[in-house]
Parts: sequence; C-alpha cells; structure tokens
Amino acid sequence: MNDLILERYLYTFNYVEKIQKTSKINYNYMNLDFNESPIPTIPKWNFFKENDINVTKANRFSYVPAHTHSFIELNYMYSGRCTQSLNNEDFDFTQGQLLIMDKNTVQKIGYTGQEDILINILIKDSVTINRLLDYLKGYENKISLFLSQTNLKTNSNNFIICDLNSSPIAQSLIKNIISLEMATNNVNKNRITIDLLFSTLLIQLEDTIQYYKNDFNSNDSNILEILKYIERNYSSTNLKLTSEHFGYNMNYLSNKIKSSTGQTYKEIIEQRRLYAAQDLLYRTKLSLEDISMKIGYKNPSSLHRLFKKYINITPIDYRHQLISNNHINNS
Repeated sequence: MNDLILERYLYTFNYVEKIQKTSKINYNYMNLDFNESPIPTIPKWNFFKENDINVTKANRFSYVPAHTHSFIELNYMYSGRCTQSLNNEDFDFTQGQLLIMDKNTVQKIGYTGQEDILINILIKDSVTINRLLDYLKGYENKISLFLSQTNLKTNSNNFIICDLNSSPIAQSLIKNIISLEMATNNVNKNRITIDLLFSTLLIQLEDTIQYYKNDFNSNDSNILEILKYIERNYSSTNLKLTSEHFGYNMNYLSNKIKSSTGQTYKEIIEQRRLYAAQDLLYRTKLSLEDISMKIGYKNPSSLHRLFKKYINITPIDYRHQLISNNHINNS
C-alpha cells in the first residue's frame, strides 16, 4: 500500500467517526461500564481475534475517557496533534511522536479532529513481546528492557515518549508496519515480516526517546531471566525444575514470582500454555491430543480445563469460531 492509498484509507470516516461527528459526543462502541468502573480496563477480546499484533486507527471527532489496557499499547501520531493525559499528567503530541505504554497506565485522549490521525499498535501479551525480543538476542536497549518488564507488577505506571522525526528510518519502519497490518487480511503471510519490522524498529527507537518513566527495581532484575526461562520451557518445566535451575528453594521462588508479577507460578505456566494452544488451533490442523502433548499436557482433558478456566470455551469451539470468522472475512 503506497502512501496515497494509506492516507486515503486513514482519512476515510469509519462508522464510529460518522456517529461522533454527527452527535458531537463519545460513542461507547465497546459498551464499557463507566458507572461500575470510572476507569475501565479495555479488554483484549475486541482486538486479537486473528493476530497478536493489531493496528487500528483511533476514532476522531471526540475525546477518549480515562481507561487502562490489558495489553501493551503504542500510539503513533501519524498526522495532526492531540493532548493525552498519562497518569494525570498532560502531554501534547504532534506528528511523528510515539507513545509506548505499560498496561496499567491511566490514559485519556483529548478531542481529535479531521486532520488528527492517531494510530494504535497493540501487543497482546508477554508471549508476543518475547517473540519479538528473540530477534534481538545479544542486543538490549532501553526500549527492549522496558518491554521485557511489562509483565511484572510495578508500583506505578510506566511509559515512554519518542520523537520519530529525528529518525527517518524509524518513521519508514512504523509506516510499513501500519500499511502491512491494515491493508491485508493475510495474517499468516505477514506475521514474520511484521515481527522483523517491529524488532528492527525497537533498535531504532533508542535514539528517539524524549521521556522515559520506568520504576522497575533493578535489584530484582533476575526475575526477568526467570520469566524468560518459563516462557521458553513452559511445556517441559515445573516449579521444582525451575527452582533447581536457578538454585532457589521452591517456596522462595514461588513467593518471589508472586510479589514481582502479581501472578502465581501456576498461572504464568497455564497462561503461556493457553497462548500456545490458541496459536496452534489457529495455524495448524493438529488434533487436540497432539496440541496437548506439544504444550506439556498428557491428555486433552487438561487442555479442556485450561480453556474453560481462562476463556470459558472449549478448545474445539474455539477452533470452530476461528474457522467461522475466517470464512466471514474471506467472503
């Protein structure tokens, strides 16, 4: 998709923008309950039905009320300007600036008009982040360190602001990511390309940082290595083996993980297995027995319990939903 076609696509009104332009008020299309929770968390379900990196355009002609995210979000000011409140501190964003937010950041976005195009790049989970960072083995900068820490429990909310106007390469990379993700339905074909572009972007962003807020306690830095070990060995390890690998008492390691991440060891393993199973159900035709074995279970009954526990659906129904969605998208 060339720049002219991309801009035509981005500036075209979607159905939410048409409603907001007419009504002059924010349209709550996700039906978030602001009465129950004045600062609701944006759920994942609406964004990651087909891929674990999603690019969307922020809806114009309104403001966005205070909210947090259950995923990592990047905002790129493609054109125009807007004011964003991050943890009750106001920042003015202009064309070419990029915001990278941790999950718990409280964000509000001021009114955006016709020329104000804000692009949201959403990253589903720590599994996706680790996959991207795997391309950077042996290379670490402030951006990669920030992202590797986003599945930790921190005392306050962290974010980075970059100015891509100082890096034509970074601007070109992010525009290519936007074009690839928004212009085609061929998810499998573009996944590796987008991963490579995104990982390269992480390298380029180091020299564009304007504002960096990260309250991670470096004294607990070895927790990152522990989490990476779990991510890469989720199908074969357990608490005993992980404790032995790092030379810790099992109770000590269990408490350390809980205090750093807010999750138990079991929850981390289960969620990693869930993400892997979802990916295999989408990308392959493997049987439930084969998928169970690949992610570390001896039989499909454990896989069934895993899906019901976290997403309240059976694995076979999840696969049927994927097939149905693909049929609708391709029709």
